[in-house]
Amino acid sequence: MNDLDHREQAQLGLKYIEDSVVNLLTRHPRGLSLSSIGEALGLGAELEPTHRDMIAAGILELLTRSGRILWDDANHTYIDNPERS
Repeated sequence: MNDLDHREQAQLGLKYIEDSVVNLLTRHPRGLSLSSIGEALGLGAELEPTHRDMIAAGILELLTRSGRILWDDANHTYIDNPERS
């Protein structure tokens, strides 16, 4: 990865994290909470829960805006979007 510039490295890393979230939600059809996703993926594992949730929240917001995942307001969970492209 030494030949990639910093932006490309960051975008590649973000893509891996986003794909991991989608794969995790695919395996949990009832959905998962923000905290559960952050914990399952070890996002900021050495941080306090509030900061860990902040990292996960940013990633989940990107995925929700792109339509790759959905927010289930009734159950307060994020779920896979089976109709994603």
